[in-house]
Amino acid sequence: MSTAQTPPRHSRTTTSTRADSSLHMYICYTAQMIYRRNPSHSKPHDSFSEDLPMRVDPIPYDTPKPAGHTRFVCISDTHSRTDGIQMPYGDILLHTGDFTELGLPSEVKKFNDWLGNLPYEYKIVIAGNHELTFDKEFMADLVKQDYYRFPSVSKLKPEDFDNVQSLLTNSIYLQDSEVTVKGFRIYGAPWTPWFNGWGFNLPRGQSLLDKWNLIPEGIDILMTHGPPLGFRDWVPKELQRVGCVELLNTVQRRVRPKLHVFGGIHEGYGIMTDGYTTYINASTCTVSFQPTNPPIIFDLPNPQGS
Repeated sequence: MSTAQTPPRHSRTTTSTRADSSLHMYICYTAQMIYRRNPSHSKPHDSFSEDLPMRVDPIPYDTPKPAGHTRFVCISDTHSRTDGIQMPYGDILLHTGDFTELGLPSEVKKFNDWLGNLPYEYKIVIAGNHELTFDKEFMADLVKQDYYRFPSVSKLKPEDFDNVQSLLTNSIYLQDSEVTVKGFRIYGAPWTPWFNGWGFNLPRGQSLLDKWNLIPEGIDILMTHGPPLGFRDWVPKELQRVGCVELLNTVQRRVRPKLHVFGGIHEGYGIMTDGYTTYINASTCTVSFQPTNPPIIFDLPNPQGS
C-alpha cells in the first residue's frame, strides 16, 4: 500500500467507543489463545475465537490432488508484475485484488491478457484498493480532492472507466456478489479499513460491518482484499495488527466459510487456520513490491452433488 498522504473521503478517526470495543475484543481474542495453550489459566469470560489460530505449511506443488477434490490456486497483490510468476497446476484461480497499480484501463487489459493465457477452468477476481477506477465513488471525488495526487487517473474521461470491469473478459469479477462454480459458493468483496484514502477504503466500525453484512451464510469460499484481525495481518514496521475486527466476527461467528482468501498486507503472506476456516494471505508482492511470493494452492473436497 502507498504511504502518500491526502485528505480522506472518510475520516480515519473513529469514536473512542469503537476503538475501545475493538481493543476489548482483541484482548479477549488473545486471552482465548493463552487459555488454549495452557488450560490451567482461568478461561476468559468473553471471547470470540473458538479455536486457537495455527500456522499452516503450504501444500507443495507436486502433491497429487486427492480424488474428489478441487484445487484452488490463490494469488493477490500482483500489481502489474505478473510476467515472471510461475503458476502451478490447479482447477480454479482466485485473485483477491490489487492486480494493477492504479486501475488504469491499460493495466486492466494487460492483466486480462495474462489471465487469458492461464489454463484454469475458472478464474475469479476481486478488486483491491489499487483498482481506483473500479470504485465509482472514489473516482467521482478524486478531482474534487486533489487533482495532482493521481494525475494519470485524474486525466481519464468518465467514458474510459465507466464500465472498466467489462475489460475482464477472461475472468469472473465479483464485487459484493457471489458465484457458484463446480458446486462451490464463492463470495467476493473489495473493501478494506481506511488507509491513506485509496479505493474501496471505509472507516472501521459500522461502515465496514454494513458491507460484511451483505455476505450471505452458506458461503464456501470468501474472497476479500484485506485480512480479518489476527490472521496474517501483522505489519512489523508499525508493530501492530491491521486486520478488520468486524470481518473477523463475520467470518467466525456467522458466515464460517471453509476458506477465506485475501491479500492487502504484503508482509502477512502465508496460511493460518482457526480449526474450521483456513485463512490464506496470498500476496504475491513483498513489502518492497517484488513479486517473489509463490502462489498458494489449496484442495477442498467437492460439494455433494457437484
